[in-house]
Amino acid sequence: MDSNRLKNCAICGKLFLKVHTDHCLECYKKIEEEFELVNGFLKIEDNRLTTLEEVKKATGVSAKRLTEFIRDGRIFAGDYPNLGYPCNRCGKLIKRQILCNSCFDEFATDVNRVLKSEQLAESMGKKTESHKQRGYWHIKNSK
Repeated sequence: MDSNRLKNCAICGKLFLKVHTDHCLECYKKIEEEFELVNGFLKIEDNRLTTLEEVKKATGVSAKRLTEFIRDGRIFAGDYPNLGYPCNRCGKLIKRQILCNSCFDEFATDVNRVLKSEQLAESMGKKTESHKQRGYWHIKNSK
């Protein structure tokens, strides 16, 4: 048996044979039951304008699991105007990714600024050892 296919369940920690999911069969079944419960709830016309918190209260499914369903594309939040989850940085309601557009733009700007400053330092002959990883081959070659 290929040991690369043995995994611990991300929920309960039980060892299982990984085929298509990161969860053991029992936890996978529970997730699917929760999805069916949420999906059934959202299919009701009166629940079209519901929020994440209202779905959580009505179904008993955790906000984390509901967020996973939306992020994984199993629930298309675009069909539900008030359904979304908070941005990981500022808390603004979003329907995909982990950051809202403004936080993502700010993050990208910061990353670009750091990269440009490192390129400038390297072009001036300065070493930025604090940002470089010293791997096995680098250490071996320096002996």
